[in-house]
Amino acid sequence: MRGFNRLSIQSKLMTMLLAVSIGSIGVIAYVGYLSGRDAIRGGVINQLRGLRASKASQIEDYFRNLRRELDVLSASPTFVSAMSDLSGSFATVLSEVDTVDAAGAGALRQFYSREFAPRLSENIDAIANADTFLPASTLSRYLQYEYIVNNPNKIGEKQALDDAGDGTKYSAFHKRYHPIFSKIVEEFGYYDLFLIDNSGNIVYSVFKEVDFATSLTIGPYARTSLATVYKEAQKQNSSYIAMADFSFYSPSYGEPAAFMATPIYRGTELLGVVAIQLPVDEINEVMTGNSNWLSDGFGETGETFLVASDEKMRSDSRLLIEEPDRYYEAIGEFITEDELDRTQSLETSVLNQPAVSQAVKSALKGDSGVAENIENYLGKEVISAYAPLDIRGVDWVILSEIDQDEIFQPISTFAQRVLISAAGLVFVITLLSLWLARAFLKPVNLLGEGFKRLSKGHKEVDVPILASDELGELAKAFNHMVKKNRKTSELVFQKTQETESLLLNMFPESVAKRLKRGESAIADEAESVTVLFANILNFQQLTADLKPKKAIEILNDIVSALDDATETHGIEKIKTTGSEYLAVSGLSVARLDHSKRVIDFAVEAIRLISQVNREWDTDLKLRIGVHTGSVMAGTVGSQRLIYDVWGDTVVSAHYVQSAAAPDSVFVSKAVANNLVDIYEFDPEGEITARSGEKISILRVRA
Repeated sequence: MRGFNRLSIQSKLMTMLLAVSIGSIGVIAYVGYLSGRDAIRGGVINQLRGLRASKASQIEDYFRNLRRELDVLSASPTFVSAMSDLSGSFATVLSEVDTVDAAGAGALRQFYSREFAPRLSENIDAIANADTFLPASTLSRYLQYEYIVNNPNKIGEKQALDDAGDGTKYSAFHKRYHPIFSKIVEEFGYYDLFLIDNSGNIVYSVFKEVDFATSLTIGPYARTSLATVYKEAQKQNSSYIAMADFSFYSPSYGEPAAFMATPIYRGTELLGVVAIQLPVDEINEVMTGNSNWLSDGFGETGETFLVASDEKMRSDSRLLIEEPDRYYEAIGEFITEDELDRTQSLETSVLNQPAVSQAVKSALKGDSGVAENIENYLGKEVISAYAPLDIRGVDWVILSEIDQDEIFQPISTFAQRVLISAAGLVFVITLLSLWLARAFLKPVNLLGEGFKRLSKGHKEVDVPILASDELGELAKAFNHMVKKNRKTSELVFQKTQETESLLLNMFPESVAKRLKRGESAIADEAESVTVLFANILNFQQLTADLKPKKAIEILNDIVSALDDATETHGIEKIKTTGSEYLAVSGLSVARLDHSKRVIDFAVEAIRLISQVNREWDTDLKLRIGVHTGSVMAGTVGSQRLIYDVWGDTVVSAHYVQSAAAPDSVFVSKAVANNLVDIYEFDPEGEITARSGEKISILRVRA
């Protein structure tokens, strides 16, 4: 302390300035780091929840559509006729052929030993015995020779052959139905389609893999997933859909395959079973958004994937798709050598990649939630949003994950750079100020004071000119600049403020910006937004009891408070009509969480009304209705321009509001479904929309 007291005033000032500057910047940087980290964490968790819910809905819809398609196909006259014709002619093939070519049998054996078995062995990382898969029956061998071996098209394109040309009834029926079924497979995105008779014979397949014309009751395919769904479907009534989870399927060269099957009836007569083989690629497209992770909000490391009850993946890893070599290197220590070889051969993580984590275990128990600081299947610490899936026939869960390193890296880097740069800058400025203060302190301070007064809004600012050097010239230039620009700045500022204020009061901010850019007519259509209608109850009675001026003051307080809240929550006010308030989220700016933003605003709006009641001694109530869907929006008029929204979604939101209780937020079922993980809801019955549709409504639980 004695040493400090011996310093000059200037040295003391500089020492304190340096210490305070560095200390302040350090504290601010640390607090900013913690606040930023929490904000990023909360945002990422909400985003992961939303992405998980979106992908879950998509994949569940995909499987529901598959079931509906298969049900419709099995009942169609085409499939009924085809099942009858192909199964009947299948049994009579050998009676229609004079002799079975021995050379054909030899060619078939060569195909199995030279083509099928080596490729299967490579994919399964084991030696496949061709004789194990070679059909035992003469009929199977004959048809496989005619439609596979003697087929002029290469492997993978055998479906291009419509007619084997052997003159049999079977080939005639195959020629009739095959183009239809090929088109169905192509249009619906199936891997393959099968017709199986009541004896378990695969009498038809589109792609003519080695399971064609074989039996599902005896032989190498009797224990396959296809055999399982066939046997289950055969025992059921029409419209029953059997499903088997993915497993390695030898006829597809060991590729993962899942199956669905349903019986085909003619009246009460069971004709057979139709089955489809599901493609892994279609599921991957749903889970990856066609590999558009960045645009979907997953960053550099985020992904959504499926896991089954065996704790193995049912969709491909993002890293495998983007950087296979990095993926193989990363998983080497987590899987067996056989699993690694099979993954590399098949180029898929389905059935090969274990995904064991607490999030997976919780989801398999039926729980939904978010897990932090857990290790994923690549050994990285992630934040994981998990949930079970509602897919009949399989026990799958869905996970949306992102590396924690990616989440927090920007804030850590930013804080470090700010701290280092600011400390260095403070030190340099302090030293320079110490060196310059002796000669220039007074003129500089005066000039600084002039700038300070100018920044505070003083119009009459005049800096004394104490020298004829450069600083004196600078002071003269400053005084001249202030006088010259004062009037112009005032006029420009006034006009700008008037224009911007008018636009912002009349229109949402995004619309105001577009009008300022020169757009004369605005017309938009939004597919997914959330609409809020609010009605101030008892306001009509208030206007009758109070003088108009006071009633308007109260209404202005309410509307101003609501307007401020819309900006806070990122939603757009559309209009105020009497005691009604209309707002939308997700219209001008697309938002994944538009429903959450609106509900957050609605809850705050109820609180704001209570605050107004306390301040003005009133008894106003707020009734709010929320619905989600598509709307049209745009400007109308020329002399008196207005901005409004239209559509059934707006009308339905008004209906929901009309049914709401005072000081309550009522939402439609569609809104509640989007926020089931965030808010709690109580059912409140149904309303009838303008279209006649029944809409279930729920109350947001306070």
